[in-house]
Amino acid sequence: MTDLPYDYAVIGGDLRQVYLVQELAKEENSTCHYALCQSPHVFSTKASSLKEAINASSCILCPIPLCRKGHLLNQSAYEKELSIDEILINLKEHQSFFGGCIPAYFKEAALKKGVYIVDFMEETSLSIFNTIATAEGAICEAIKKSPLNLWHSQCAVLGYGKCGCTLVQSLRGLSCYVYVAANPKEEQARGGLIADQVGNLADFERNVSQFDFIFNTIPSQVISNNLLKKMKSSVTILDIASAPGGVDFEAARQLGIHAFLCPGLPGKYSPLSSARGIKETVETLLNGGFQ
Repeated sequence: MTDLPYDYAVIGGDLRQVYLVQELAKEENSTCHYALCQSPHVFSTKASSLKEAINASSCILCPIPLCRKGHLLNQSAYEKELSIDEILINLKEHQSFFGGCIPAYFKEAALKKGVYIVDFMEETSLSIFNTIATAEGAICEAIKKSPLNLWHSQCAVLGYGKCGCTLVQSLRGLSCYVYVAANPKEEQARGGLIADQVGNLADFERNVSQFDFIFNTIPSQVISNNLLKKMKSSVTILDIASAPGGVDFEAARQLGIHAFLCPGLPGKYSPLSSARGIKETVETLLNGGFQ
């Protein structure tokens, strides 16, 4: 790290970033913060601007995802929008930058400046750990938003990547009947090891009327108006895919079907655990780990 007043600047995001400041403070790291959703319960300097936070810190810790609505920083502290381009302009050689789902242009420009840059979502250990909070959050949302028990319910999980895998294991642990729908043969093969039944998305469409809960993890529209018309009126759809999700939400609204986009579940349901995972990843990478 460079010789700057603060070891870390924690910027934007949700409660994960608030807890991250608190976890860093336990080890006497000097920190500043900017645009947090609430004040941390430890001493940490609140920077007067985004520029000040970046210029004063050796390591910049930004949220997962880094931005929303294009190039706007993911934050809720200020009504005024903040551009991630302002972060990029102020980054300097030998600084370290961490964030999630970082746009390609940002990475390329930061690397040209000599910045050590890491996308949290490309770190396998953290992205897998993150699926635990996502799965638990999705199940909490399902329980809150449906009048039905999950126990012995008919559940479909669309996609069997990292999140889909953890979610299926969790649902099976709750005695749900679980159907995995995925087109890639590899995902079908892996899903078949634990799910009650596996098929492709065309098979899912033929069986869609049987499900009480549908969890989507595929970040492209797979639940269309025509598909929604074939579902039970009592179905609850939880979309945990990356933006823009995979559901035609306007069509669901018009049909009276309960469909919910559920972004940022780790920040909502288990921000402290998530913050600890982020901190461990940052420290390991800064110390030369995960080679």
